[in-house]
Amino acid sequence: MPHNPADEGARPRSPWSADLAGEPFAAVFRKQYAALRAAWAAQGHEGVMIAAIDRNGLFDAHAHLRLPESGIAHLIIGRHERCDVVLSRDNDVSLRHLLLRATRGPGGALHLRAIDLRSRTGLLSEDGRPCEAIASRGPLFIQVASYILFFFPTGPGVRAWGNDPDETWRSFAPRDQEILPPAQPLKSRAAPNPNSVRLATITIENASPQPGDLTSTHAVTSDQLERGILVGRDDRCSHGGVEEGNLSRVHLVLLSVDDEVWAIDTASTNGTRAGSAPPFRQMRLSGDTRLILADALALRWQPATLSVRA
Repeated sequence: MPHNPADEGARPRSPWSADLAGEPFAAVFRKQYAALRAAWAAQGHEGVMIAAIDRNGLFDAHAHLRLPESGIAHLIIGRHERCDVVLSRDNDVSLRHLLLRATRGPGGALHLRAIDLRSRTGLLSEDGRPCEAIASRGPLFIQVASYILFFFPTGPGVRAWGNDPDETWRSFAPRDQEILPPAQPLKSRAAPNPNSVRLATITIENASPQPGDLTSTHAVTSDQLERGILVGRDDRCSHGGVEEGNLSRVHLVLLSVDDEVWAIDTASTNGTRAGSAPPFRQMRLSGDTRLILADALALRWQPATLSVRA
């Protein structure tokens, strides 16, 4: 291959246009301030506004996740048309890229957690660090492929934005954030944390089992649930070896929220339900529960009788 001296020391081009490359989060916020402020002001209910800006500085999409009485809500972001927020302008965005969890913290403050769903490109924190999960008390800003995503708390208890974009940007600081361990596939090769607690057992089989079908059983520990357990047919998940095309690549996430465990359907094509009930997007697991994924796969959640160290 010919040697080209001009290639030596070449630096990768920023995915952002020249006027945004230096300080993309603040620069994008200033450039789109009028539109962002109008979209934020229109949300009078407690929750979080999600705004997506593409590499050219285009305000591509926004949505509002309203917090229910339970104080817990989830939202899926990705390139698939069934996602709650669709990022369609960059093929490096996975079909189901990340899960956003919003919870009401002490004193009513909004706590956010963005969890990468084992995507190809992961997430970048505001300071450019690759991460697979990040938590924030208050606003959260991340990069997904070439998109910048803003997550702004909304509601009567949130301080109003002023006329000056720089003053409003400064009011978001300091941001109380934490990089978290990554989400794990169901069959994680990593050994459980010595302090983890075995909370449940998961059994996976065909929804209509036949003689000779494979059934798999997995112990579930507290640290796995803290990071999130992914179920689907993609290699980044584990579903007990059932080759079922109706199952989405990433179909379901099992996640602990404080002392509760939630099953979250990741905007799957064919849905998730408990028994004969209608499909759900999020469901708190309590007691022995059998979930049906895409009318093809059955997942039985059985809490441990006694919490024992893993």
